[in-house]
Amino acid sequence: MTVILALLLLPAMVQAVSVSQSIDRVEMAFEDTASVEITITWDGSPTAYRFDKALRLQCAGLQVARFSSKVSSTGSGVEETTTKLFRYALSPTLSGVATIEPLTIEFVSWPDSVVGTLTTDPMTVTVAQPRAVTLSEDDSIPLWLVFVIGVVVLGAVFVGLLIYKRRKPKEVFFTPTQAFLKQLTVVKQEAGSDLKKFQTGLYQLLTTFVSLQYQINLSGKSAEAIAEELATTTLSPVAKEKISGWLIRAEKEKFAPVASTPGEVIRLEAEVRDLFEKM
Repeated sequence: MTVILALLLLPAMVQAVSVSQSIDRVEMAFEDTASVEITITWDGSPTAYRFDKALRLQCAGLQVARFSSKVSSTGSGVEETTTKLFRYALSPTLSGVATIEPLTIEFVSWPDSVVGTLTTDPMTVTVAQPRAVTLSEDDSIPLWLVFVIGVVVLGAVFVGLLIYKRRKPKEVFFTPTQAFLKQLTVVKQEAGSDLKKFQTGLYQLLTTFVSLQYQINLSGKSAEAIAEELATTTLSPVAKEKISGWLIRAEKEKFAPVASTPGEVIRLEAEVRDLFEKM
């Protein structure tokens, strides 16, 4: 039954997650760099999907000179959309046709833990031969002209950045703690008075928080093992004890019949929120 449910959920999940790619040039000088962007977009909050494996480009004739990534979110509730941008600056190592191999991106959905993959298309860029630069004394550029050109270029860059920032839509960034508190409200609303459902959602939120906050891979680890990982973090002793206790309790009650008392979900949610708001 679980396998059938996962198969039914997978097409909808794949539709909700998409990947796009771009490269800023198809021909380049040997001395230049090419910029490659890979953008993953999904419906939901930043914690709706996990990407545990690093995105490492495999290239022939190119090497990664710089790398950066960022996550942004727009909207709220059912209209929230999250974008994760990976940017690579590639410099040539050989002349000729350089290739960027297809990249397979693995992700896991929350809270159903369905695994999915996205694949980028291969890309190519033609790299010219290195330039042999020889300047005679008569060909040198006067210093005053270099200064004037530099001032003009810097002024143009400043004006361009100013215009770009004014036109660029405001992006909302959340820390792992802020994302946790925001999603905790959603989990409480969806669970209602169902303690077992709330425990399941809380477990996913806590593991996602620990993974994002401390860059720890928790895939396949039990609550006891996660508690051992927490002991090595900079969390306060009280926070370590409480988070470990919530994880272990949620794991034990996940598949066991739970008879909750009235107000148990409200009490537990308030206790969790109080701890994270003080962190």
